[in-house]
Amino acid sequence: MSKYLRKRFGKLIAAALAISSLASISAGAVDSTVAVDAAPVAVLSSNLTSSVGTALTASEITTAEQALAKAKAEAEAKAKAEAEAKAKAEAEAKAKAAAAAKYNTLLSEPVATKAVAYSAALLADDTIKSQATKLGNYKLSFYCPCAECNGRSDAKTAMGTTMSEGRTIAVDSSIIPLGSRVYIDGYGVFIAEDTGGAIKGSRIDVCVSSHGRAYELGIKYADIYVLD
Repeated sequence: MSKYLRKRFGKLIAAALAISSLASISAGAVDSTVAVDAAPVAVLSSNLTSSVGTALTASEITTAEQALAKAKAEAEAKAKAEAEAKAKAEAEAKAKAAAAAKYNTLLSEPVATKAVAYSAALLADDTIKSQATKLGNYKLSFYCPCAECNGRSDAKTAMGTTMSEGRTIAVDSSIIPLGSRVYIDGYGVFIAEDTGGAIKGSRIDVCVSSHGRAYELGIKYADIYVLD
């Protein structure tokens, strides 16, 4: 074998071993359960090693170099695809955990008193839509703690709590059990604390602070979700 061919052959063997190492490292870095297929590299390396000392022609070395280049490209492409798949799976798992944490917060955090008003920022998101129980589109009316609206003057609810704007709603308890957390699309989280003679079926009465507020808000319609 000429000095030139021996030099090329030596570089080829070194490259084959390097690609074999690349395949092993990529497989371990991506996932210990997913192995990069290094068979072409292993076969090529074995063939080259067994050929040491023989008189390879320039054509044979060129063919081997082409096979090695192909094996290298395949190993790198597979490693890249597996790395991207792992990154995607990790991102999906992270998003799922964040959604679960947000939903758990809706279930557990205190429902604070707030002014009742429609807001696009309070529209039900995918987490609520996928995990809560949707009851459908309900008619919303509004009432205040006075005796005329509430049937009593002490502002007490059917549960014995004190009515509060932004927290208390009256429901048909045969559909929505008292104590349930209810998400009103565009309005946020409320607690089913009260009932009413006219509150039957697909209707909810939302507590506000005064007659004026009740008249101002009038009648609305919104999708209703029970947070389970």
